[in-house]
This record gives sequence, C-alpha cells and structure tokens, in this order.
Amino acid sequence: MNNILNTLAVGFCILAIFYIVNKLRNRKLVNEPPLVYYKYPIIGHTWDYCADVDKFLLKCKQEYGEIFSIYVYGSVITVVGKELCYEVFNSRDVSFSAAFEEKVPVARILGLPLDYMSFAAEISKNVFTAQMHLFLEKTQQSLYSGVNEIIGECDEPKIIHDLRQVLFSIVSRPVTTILVGDSLCHDNDLINIFMNFSNELYKLLKVPESLGLIHPWIFQQSLIMRFRFGRCKIKKLQEIVIEKIKPEIEERLRQERKFGNNWKPPVDCIQYLLSQPGVDKENPDYVWISGYLLAITFASMSTTVSSTTNFLLDFASRPEYWDDLLEEQEKFNPNDKLTDLDQISKMEKLDSFLKEALRLTGNVCNLIHRVTGSELKFSNGYQLPRGSNVGIYLKNVHYDDERYGPDPNKFDGYRYLGKESPTSKVSRDFLHFGMGRHACPGRIFAINEIKMLSSILIKKYKITTKSKKRPSNFIISGVSFPNPEPLIFEKRVKA
Repeated sequence: MNNILNTLAVGFCILAIFYIVNKLRNRKLVNEPPLVYYKYPIIGHTWDYCADVDKFLLKCKQEYGEIFSIYVYGSVITVVGKELCYEVFNSRDVSFSAAFEEKVPVARILGLPLDYMSFAAEISKNVFTAQMHLFLEKTQQSLYSGVNEIIGECDEPKIIHDLRQVLFSIVSRPVTTILVGDSLCHDNDLINIFMNFSNELYKLLKVPESLGLIHPWIFQQSLIMRFRFGRCKIKKLQEIVIEKIKPEIEERLRQERKFGNNWKPPVDCIQYLLSQPGVDKENPDYVWISGYLLAITFASMSTTVSSTTNFLLDFASRPEYWDDLLEEQEKFNPNDKLTDLDQISKMEKLDSFLKEALRLTGNVCNLIHRVTGSELKFSNGYQLPRGSNVGIYLKNVHYDDERYGPDPNKFDGYRYLGKESPTSKVSRDFLHFGMGRHACPGRIFAINEIKMLSSILIKKYKITTKSKKRPSNFIISGVSFPNPEPLIFEKRVKA
C-alpha cells in the first residue's frame, strides 16, 4: 500500500513539474517584460526572494529596469516600480481580489462567489464609510470601554506581550456593532467569532507558499482544509453566526411587513444585505448573509490592527513626539467625547505621524493583482497575458529619495503637516491603501478608527517599548509584519 502511495506521489510531482514548465513555455507574448535569469528549475528565484527580498529586488531593478518578472513559489510575478505602478492601479484589466483569493482563499473557505470582494467593497463603502457619522459615538464608546476592560488602569506598569491580540479584542467590538447592529453587538459569542476568524485569516498572510512549488492549487487546498477541519472550523462558526442572527433578521422582516414604509430600519451590514435586489425575504439565505459578515471582518479588523500596531511601535519608541501629540489630543478631544468627524480631521499631527508610520512599515513587494482582461499593456510597450500576476514594488515608491529627500529611511512624524496630504489620501507616492480603481474603500473608516483609538491610548497611558527602540518589522514574502516586541503601558499622571 505504501509503495502505491509513494508511486502516486512521485507521479503527481512529475506531472506538476511538466505543468509548470509547459505553463512557462506557453505564456510568452510578443513583448513581455524580461524574466530574471535563474539557475534551478522549479525553485527559480524562491530562495533569493525569501532570504532577502529587499536586496534581491534592488539587484533585479538595477539589472533589468523598471519592470521585470521573477519566478517564486511555482508562479511568475511581474514586478513594477514607481514609474508604472499607477498604470496597474488604474487598469480595468487587472483584479486585486482574484490574486488575493489565491493567497487567502476567503471565497472558497466561505462558499462565496469568487468575485465576492467587489460586493464586500460595496458594503464597506455604503455602510462603514457613508454612514460613519452615525457610528462615531458608538465606536468611540466601544473603543474606550474595550481599552478600560482589556488594558486597564495600569497603576503599575503593565507589559503587554501580544499587542496584536489585545488590539483585535478591542477593535472587534465596534466592528461587531456595525456588522450586526445594536441588538447583537454585545453578544460575546459573535464578538469572539468575528475576532478569531479575522485573526486566523490574518495568519494566512504569513504562511509560506512552499506547496506552490508543486502547484498553486495544492497550496490553496491546504489553506482551505485548515478552515474545514482545523481548530477554526468554518462550518461550525457559520452555524453559530446563523443561530445568533436568525431571530434578529426574522424580527426585522416582521417589523417591515407590519409597518411597511413607516418602518425605520437599522443601519448595519445585516440590513444592507437584506436590502439587496433579489433577496428572498420569505426565505433568507442565512449561509450567504453569514458568509459576507465573516468575510467583511478581515478587511475591517486586520488592516486596523496591523496599522495601529505599527503606529504604537513608532510612538512608543519616539519620546520627542509625546508631548506634542498629547497636547493635540487634549485640545481636540478634551473630554474623550468626539461628537463629529471634524474633530478627528483637526488632529493633523496625529494624522501625519500615522501616515509616516505606515509609509515606513517596510513592505517591499505587495498588492499583487491578476490580469483578468485579455492582456495588460504598459505605456512602455510591455505586455502581460491574461492570468499573469503583477506586484507593486512598494519600497521603490515609499523609500524614493526623489520624493522623500536624500534620507527617505528617516522617520519624520511631521513630514506631511501643512501639505494637505492626509493618510486617507491615496497618491503616487503613498500606496499603503492602494490607488485609483483599486484603492481600499474602507480606508477612511479604518483611519478614523485608528485615530480615535490612538487618541484614547495617548491620553490614558505612557507607552514605551521594552528595548526603548523601534524594533524592525519582519518581512515574509515581501510583506511586512509588526514586530511582536512587548510594549509597556503605564498610567499617565496628569500635571
């Protein structure tokens, strides 16, 4: 039996190798970008890319120019830098969601359409962003109670070892309110499910794509199996979500039938889903509703948590900014009660500091897009065929000395003051949230939430890194992840 299994495994690997070689041989168009030379079949550039992606891509750019292709983890990725990246972001022939699904197969895990991200973006735009003024007070109250409960008063210095998990616990509460409404927002089962599911998806970004060397499909299936049979069993999670939201939905539909146009529906994601054309209100698809609620948690929590973590690491290690930022918070948020978005927009020093922290996160190559049109044509004449992956050389943009001066690696917390360049504004020199057609639709809500949470933390605590320095982030496959160095929280004593 073992011999048969071994033979099948070897045979499968050989077929996979022939598939990859044939795929590479047949992908050529008339004028594709140059493929960087490599010695070893199958491995390609994977070793160099993983060992030091920054050094590797810099060398490739020096030798091949603004655009080139590399072969990593069994797939070809075309890398574009500062001169051509905006053509990717503005193209109708590429899709971020199609490429993201290969790395984090949310649609396959939840049984959603493969293009689920376009509808999720619509939900984010029409609920989280358009209705943000309605959620302002609830969000601040939820953040404040979360900070008090989870971090506490810190009369004695408190060392927080897992900052990311603490921030997930705090952020999950206001997000749950927007997802399911006031009646369910305090349900601890729902809060924990949304938090843990988002956290598990976030962890997938760190998973090495080693199985992709055999075939990308095998890597995808390994991730899907993790959610079907692992610790975070998606079927069980969805069953619990459905059990929680079903009575609420039934009551809403009953109220709608009873009062008709006189009924004032709540504003949240559940209601937005119910209001979609084609939804059968006599027999709601609870699997579809719960699937989208879970899918939205990743975008609405993970970006906020990772961005806030980077902000706090920079803030805690730069005491020269503490007094200034504290003074600004006391000026515009004196009573810990933000009544309108204008108050948040006036926190210009906080916004500039946050934007600089995000610029210098250390992302090297990210925001992979898939060519979904017949081909992608660049202004310099190069072409990419349908199915190609193209990544953005972010370090070439965010560390560009032509745009950021002779020392672009230097942190300047007030770099953007007086320049009408808020963190929410996407531009050719700041791509943390994408750009053009592919800009993150929920970034405005996320940034305001980060600033609200940061304002609370700055006013309430003295925060320092254990080493008294800014720890460097980790780079995995070109993507930066905040260093897990502990932070020390100490109750701020008012003068």
